[in-house]
Amino acid sequence: MKTPGLLATAALAMLMHLPMAAQAQTTVTFAGFGGPLQEAMVKQMFADAGKLNIRIKEDRNGFWAGIKAHLMAKAPGWDLTEIGFARCEQAAQANLVRDIDYGIVDKSKVPAELAQPKYVGVYTFSYGLTYQTKKYGANGPKSWADFFDVQKFPGRRTMLADGLYALEIALIADGVPAADVYKMLRTPAGLDRAFAKLEKLKPHIAVWYRSSGQAMQLMRDGEVDMGLISNARAQSVVKDGTPLTFVWDQAFVDTECLMVPNNAQNVKEVMQLINSALDTKNQAAFATASLYGPTNLKAFDGGAIPQATMQWLPSAPQNLPRQVWADQRWYASPEAEAAYQRFAKFLQ
Repeated sequence: MKTPGLLATAALAMLMHLPMAAQAQTTVTFAGFGGPLQEAMVKQMFADAGKLNIRIKEDRNGFWAGIKAHLMAKAPGWDLTEIGFARCEQAAQANLVRDIDYGIVDKSKVPAELAQPKYVGVYTFSYGLTYQTKKYGANGPKSWADFFDVQKFPGRRTMLADGLYALEIALIADGVPAADVYKMLRTPAGLDRAFAKLEKLKPHIAVWYRSSGQAMQLMRDGEVDMGLISNARAQSVVKDGTPLTFVWDQAFVDTECLMVPNNAQNVKEVMQLINSALDTKNQAAFATASLYGPTNLKAFDGGAIPQATMQWLPSAPQNLPRQVWADQRWYASPEAEAAYQRFAKFLQ
């Protein structure tokens, strides 16, 4: 007959040899945007959760309004959420999120500027000049100067009603080098210059759209001839049969980040999940499923992403050098907040 001590030792030995899946999993709650994008995040980007003995519980973050309210209220429940770089920077400046543990998260997987102290870039998206191929053919607009040239390129235009990227493209169209755009926007003279340029184009904007779905419908129905639209939405319209051209030159590439609320539970496991989300194979699978660009640029090596998909991805080697990186610190600044209040009045 075995003694209690021997029984306990035997039980421990059996437990140590159990597969990880048979042991109790740690639950990590991920609050995303919902829909197909969140599905791709969980299925492709977080594909290794099971191997890490992590169970993912999903929630919806309500975009920035919901995230900000949740973080400021110190509400419990979330371990990980996502939002654009500018909002991540705002959350970081307000000390609403934890430091990323780069002892666990391998920052060498992404470009240095995407591995910030309190958030890390996980995928990219771009907004660029998109036009109806049937209308303009091979001689369509190729720059923001062309977009603003209503004599050379007559047609109905569309832009975002919230003014996103409008000030930047106005300055570029007015001759400001892309590298100097945000420096100019930090000055009253630069801001005045951007609004003066937009004032001339305003009569030719047929629709100031308020959602990506609306932008897609405008293009599908032929209600506009060109516009400032995201690469993923343009590709979706092309996939549905409407021939569009997306111009990568002078497009604005932006980044989505992962960040961890201050009161997150299971922080070690969260950091392990973030690290796995940056792995080459997971980034490649997510990019193929979602049409958002990987931040781990090695995902483009080895053919894991089909060539037909690569042509639509912002961070693909043939596209990235042609674009302008959006400046999250400007967008998170009081100057930007004042600029967008001014833009709202500009539309009235």
